[in-house]
Amino acid sequence: MVSVIKHEAYDNKKLLIIKRLDVHLKPISPAIMAIDYVGAGEGDTVLVSRSPGLAREVFGIENAPICELIIAIVDNVNIDESIRHTTLR
Repeated sequence: MVSVIKHEAYDNKKLLIIKRLDVHLKPISPAIMAIDYVGAGEGDTVLVSRSPGLAREVFGIENAPICELIIAIVDNVNIDESIRHTTLR
């Protein structure tokens, strides 16, 4: 993602466009922006944290407009067949 003007909280941080996935690993949400904290790249399945005060705790930035933070790259997904037919919200 390239931006001419951005909040200083995003300086020197990689921004990725992500989508939430269902239990079948199919996209279920509109695309959103997340800050990459682990070196993820295009096509990676990632774990995203969304928490109030996240930027303050991780980056030491007060009142930053950072909501989603990529905290892990997922190597493998195993889903118990008993929940495969449910929908997560």
